This record gives sequence, structure tokens and C-alpha cells, in this order.
Amino acid sequence: MEEWPSGYGVRLESAWEQSLAGSSPASSATLDVAIDAFNASLFMRIIFLNSWFGEAGKPFFDFIKKESSKTDIFCFMEFTPDLFIKVSEILTGHTGFIEKGMVLESKGVVDCQVIFTRKDINVTASGKLNLYKNATNDVGFGSFVIFEKEGKIINLLNIHGKSQPGHKMDTPARIKQSKILIDFFKDKNGPKIIGGDFNLNLDTKSVKMFEESGYRNLIRDYKIKNTRNELSWKQFNNVQHFADYVFVSKDVKVKKFEVPYLEISDHLPLILDFEA
Repeated sequence: MEEWPSGYGVRLESAWEQSLAGSSPASSATLDVAIDAFNASLFMRIIFLNSWFGEAGKPFFDFIKKESSKTDIFCFMEFTPDLFIKVSEILTGHTGFIEKGMVLESKGVVDCQVIFTRKDINVTASGKLNLYKNATNDVGFGSFVIFEKEGKIINLLNIHGKSQPGHKMDTPARIKQSKILIDFFKDKNGPKIIGGDFNLNLDTKSVKMFEESGYRNLIRDYKIKNTRNELSWKQFNNVQHFADYVFVSKDVKVKKFEVPYLEISDHLPLILDFEA
């Protein structure tokens, strides 16, 4: 039970093993369900994913279906209004918050960002955060929700950062973008989670600004090697390993963080489990 609060596993196991000693397989199944429920009450899961406008097709939708029952919040970038409707039909236990941006000329679609929260989560605020001057080939912004969990306020920001120029190195606009993001939560109480597609290389000032402001960079801390995949590398005929990040304030107690290699988009999903 990696990074569980001290003693929980021991107390849970001993109490239930005593009550279910010599129990039938059906009782064991009941125990498994109870453990899952207990785990869900302690921890939350957030998945960040640049969805590539759903162009991966069936693998993308299958991933959402698979993760829907165990994920509290999905943060999607590169969505469309039509894709929002399709995914809402899958995530019937979640509430969708959609923010619309400009038309992306190369795709001929309205670029959107979406956050789906489980329906039992009390969202107290949501909205859009402008990060830079958009253009027809360079669209993106931030979207946020602020919610309550067990009487605690949690601040969540979903990012699609400036994509041009494509080298993902520092520019004045990208440095300004990082400052806007850091300042947005600066005076807010409670744990802070900022994630998504920042369109930045790992060793940039724009990334280090978050670390210097007290955030943990989970990509660096967990020694993640890639947030992109073959769908990206073949599409752009180059190999860039990083674009996506999750930054958390020091009061976020991370249980697990992973970036599995899946070809469900031209970006990999960022999966964060933390103590709520």
C-alpha cells in the first residue's frame, strides 16, 4: 500500500480479517468491494490528457470507458463541442465543464477545454484563464475548477499552453504564461494542482519557474521519460519527449503518479492519485 497514511492498511486488514475469518468466496468479494470503497474515500484520481480532438478513435473512447469508474476528475485539452457530447454520454456519473476558445484553422474546429468532475464533488467555482494572444494556428488557454472535499478546498487548473514556435523552448510569451499560471493561485488557500499540455521542454526556465515557486514537478520527481508517443513523432517527423506536466503544491500528498505509454492520443495520459 504505497504511501498510505501510517497504520491504515494494518487496522483495515486486521479488523476485517477477524470478522471474515473462514468466510465464503462471496464474503471475500464483499471485502474487496469494501476495500475499494475505503480507498476511494481516502484518495482521488485526476487524469490529464490532450485528447488530439479524439483522432485516435476507438482506443481513446475505450480508455475513457475503462477509467470512468475509478477516476474522479478528467481534464481534457483539444476538445470540440461534438466531442464533449460524445464523452458526456460515456461519463454519465460526471459533470462536464466546457470552456470554448478560437477556431483552430488547421483542423477547422472550435478548440475547447473540458473538465469532468464526479457528480458527488462539490464544485464551488469554474472558469477560463487567458494565457496569451491566440492565433488561428496557435490556440490555448487555462480552465479551472475549485472544489471541496471533506471540508477542504482544492484548486485545479487545466492547461493548454502556447504551441508556437514548435521547438518548445523558452520565449517571452511562454515565460509570461508561466507567471500568469503561478500568480493565478498565489493568494488562494488550499492545495493547488496545475496540469496539462504546457508545450514546454523539461529544462526550460518556464518549467523551473514552478519549481522555484514551491511546486513539485511530478514529471521530474518521478523520472518520467516521455509524455509523447509514436503518433506524435510520426506526425511531426521529429522526436520531442516532453510537453505535458503536473505541478502540485507541497500540501498535496501524492500517492501515485504515472504516465503510461498508450496510443490513445498523440500525448500520453498523466494519472495522479493523491490523498483527498
